Amino acid sequence: MAQAFLPGLGSRARKTNTGKNACATVFVAIHIVGIALWVFPVNASLTRIVRKGIGPYFSLVGLQQEWSLFAPDPIAANSYVDGEVVLENGEVRTWSFPRLESMDFKERYGKARYRKFGGWLYRRNYAYAWADAARYAARQFRGADSPPRTVKLIRHWERIPSMSTGGRAAAVQTWHSIVFFVYQIPPDETK
Repeated sequence: MAQAFLPGLGSRARKTNTGKNACATVFVAIHIVGIALWVFPVNASLTRIVRKGIGPYFSLVGLQQEWSLFAPDPIAANSYVDGEVVLENGEVRTWSFPRLESMDFKERYGKARYRKFGGWLYRRNYAYAWADAARYAARQFRGADSPPRTVKLIRHWERIPSMSTGGRAAAVQTWHSIVFFVYQIPPDETK
């Protein structure tokens, strides 16, 4: 109908749409191939090269995946991260990053990304995020009577029994903890 009023517009619009469609198709195809190569469970040299090349981008946009939920080497530990916040008056408070097992379905659906965040945060590859995570934990106590001065990020974990033991756990859970980052909060950040 637009052609009746503006001759020639239809062919230009089709060319523009064709170009946009081609760009969108290439974008989607690159992502599909990248994701397929990322999760391919073989440590082939091509897969390592692809992961090294696209890893930072996939991490940035949230597409980074691990094959660790499945065989042959599934995740072998329950873990979580919390922040031990020391206030100026010496009081110590703990703030835990959201944990899915303590949420109802609706809340869990909206915060599922924290499982991946907490599962990877303690790794040295993600040291660039430690100070920001500590500042976030400190901000949770911004309204406290005494401002936060120090934050310790602590990883807690417990081994999951292997299937070879029939999945039977020990009668007493053995949780381990390690402080993997300490952040001294500058006075200007507490305002």
